[in-house]
Amino acid sequence: MTRILIVDDEPSMRDVLSIALSDEHYEVVTANDGDQAVALLQEEPFNVVVSDIRMPGLDGMGLLRRAREAAPDTDIILITAHASTDSAIEALRLGAYDYITKPFDVTELKITIRHALERQMLRRENVLLKSELTEQHLFDNIIGRSEAMQRVFNLIQRVMDSSSTVLIAGESGTGKELVARAIHYNGDRSAAPFVAVNCAALPPQLLESELFGHVRGAFTGADRHKEGLFEAAQGGTILLDEIGDMPLELQPKLLRVLEDRRVRRVGSTSDMAIDVRVLAATNKDLRAAFAAGRFREDLYYRLNVIQIDLPPLRQRGEDVELLTQHFLSELSAEAGKRISGFSQQAARMMQAYDWPGNVRELVNAVRHAVTMESGDVVQAESLPAAVVDADASRQAAAAPAASEPAREGPSSQAQPSPPARSLSEAGFELQAHLDEVKRFYMQRALVRADGVQTRAAEILGMSFRSFRYYAKKFGLGEASRDG
Repeated sequence: MTRILIVDDEPSMRDVLSIALSDEHYEVVTANDGDQAVALLQEEPFNVVVSDIRMPGLDGMGLLRRAREAAPDTDIILITAHASTDSAIEALRLGAYDYITKPFDVTELKITIRHALERQMLRRENVLLKSELTEQHLFDNIIGRSEAMQRVFNLIQRVMDSSSTVLIAGESGTGKELVARAIHYNGDRSAAPFVAVNCAALPPQLLESELFGHVRGAFTGADRHKEGLFEAAQGGTILLDEIGDMPLELQPKLLRVLEDRRVRRVGSTSDMAIDVRVLAATNKDLRAAFAAGRFREDLYYRLNVIQIDLPPLRQRGEDVELLTQHFLSELSAEAGKRISGFSQQAARMMQAYDWPGNVRELVNAVRHAVTMESGDVVQAESLPAAVVDADASRQAAAAPAASEPAREGPSSQAQPSPPARSLSEAGFELQAHLDEVKRFYMQRALVRADGVQTRAAEILGMSFRSFRYYAKKFGLGEASRDG
């Protein structure tokens, strides 16, 4: 709720302004002089101060100077019956938002306050880059035609205009924040701020200050009031990302905010009403966490009014090609390249990979491929090592079980077997063994192809460029020909 501080040594003026501004649904606090006002500003947050200039003790101009230090984000409106050009200029120079002379119409003051609040909202929106995010986080950025993703889309549409708390669950990299932004920017709060905070990224004291704000002097280094993210999200949405990692000591305070819809800055003695839609995201099993005593059960049920489960990419096989082509189009254009697609081998490798890092890993894999590829089609050797090595592992695991075709010729000797190692051997390294297996079959293919690399690559189902790369890596290139 917007908080207004009225400062005047005349009780009748304080009463008139307090009644008029309370009718606008502002929370109004009064002070009878500048010193009392400064003490309040040092303890509690206010959006606007309306102060008379002429008062005994600390006057309005002195209050203005002190307020710039104690509460720099608070707008000050000064009122006087003794207006002069010089005093008006001085007040504005010192940072007053506006200057009103007596007698004045209360409607004029209300309009001035409204303009000050609108300016504050614009400042917050600029910091949060709302205008840029609005177009970037609609449904078009969540891609998937699988049945699992269609269920996600359906849930987003059903909850986006609701004020219910939503828990978005899924492995890292599945797009939980994209879903949160889609809920916000497609819902009825889209014109208000969207604020995201990672609950795992900050130590408890800093996280508490980030979420709820603090008053000056609340702790060492708190030399000014700080607005919390719940306040910054007023009227809009806050995403509590990685909520499963929120420190246990902060969980009761968050529960209180969810139940009472009020926040208290660190070090303050008063609460502020908030109107914020809360979304939470986690890659952890919160039921297991509260069973183990790492998460409050009552907080879990307060957060989990509606749950949206995001499937891992390995369960969305039909979406991999769609996502790959989408990111290739975006990233190749960003890099100033014209890459139209993936070779048959590269596409097969991308499709078969498990994507433990989910969509985030896939984006980075496509970015790597775009950077490394010099042609207009992504070849297998332009893919990240993790994708290439996983494919080699699959081939090596399958190859010994496959029957080796008989070599044409008079020899009837048994064919040599690929190198094998026991898992019980000390110092066993899987990748080294897979390289040995790959080298073995490449050597066999070169023998069968009479040393012609293009033919050997065809025998193994590899692209020539990929075969040549590994032949050089394994020292096979000198004894073979390109064809």
